[in-house]
Amino acid sequence: MKILVCIKQVINSDKIEYNAQTKTIKRSAQHLINNPADLSALEFALKIKDAYNDAYITTLSMGPDECKNKIKELIEVGCDSCVLLTDKRLVGSDAYSTAYALAKSIEKLGDFDLILCGESSLDGETSIVPPQIAEYLNIPHIASASDIKVLDTQRIEVERKLENQLFRFEVKLPALISVKKDSAYLRLPKLSLMLKALCYTPQIVNLADLENFDFSKVGIEGSKTLVNRFIEQSFDNNKCEIYENIDDSQIECIANIVMRLI
Repeated sequence: MKILVCIKQVINSDKIEYNAQTKTIKRSAQHLINNPADLSALEFALKIKDAYNDAYITTLSMGPDECKNKIKELIEVGCDSCVLLTDKRLVGSDAYSTAYALAKSIEKLGDFDLILCGESSLDGETSIVPPQIAEYLNIPHIASASDIKVLDTQRIEVERKLENQLFRFEVKLPALISVKKDSAYLRLPKLSLMLKALCYTPQIVNLADLENFDFSKVGIEGSKTLVNRFIEQSFDNNKCEIYENIDDSQIECIANIVMRLI
């Protein structure tokens, strides 16, 4: 089984800074992490590989050259190969442009039985890239998966939890599944694989390598969404009031205060 996992390199949420002029997030290589929801998707892929020796895992990332070090960490947990789509013309791409570029890259890399993505990225939180990729590739898609089981070489079973209900879907491959964050926790790296990663170089793909690529669909010019402005929330004027030994009437008073703030 050939499995592709899309993994985005994002800025650690504690270190996010914005460029006021370009209205984009500043990407500092030292603060890059692999997107947590994508790592949950990767763990599902690794579990399939544990059960099926012929499973082969490829990861696909899109970003600047600085992402290479974080991509190499994926080799440390058991990925077979990693691909980085990088090109200056992709700078400023929104979710629509990103999905198009990733879909064209997947077409270039070959046929995959199963494509896995995180439900959303830590920085964008749009959740629309996975279904858009599936639409471009014309394959089925299920979002917010909480578990994945392989039934045979042609079918998988996908679980999806919505509030107090559990849904199970039987899906014919090839398919794209986006995985809910924290539905699986990525395993620790192995020493032997860490040594392998030291000398591993991800495969680099740029837009010139992709066939029938429409350059008007990527970058700031090709994006369909535009950030209008950033507003930084200030907590300087927040006040704290302490109530002790309160009676029922005071509890009601506090509840009214809270309701006004919601």
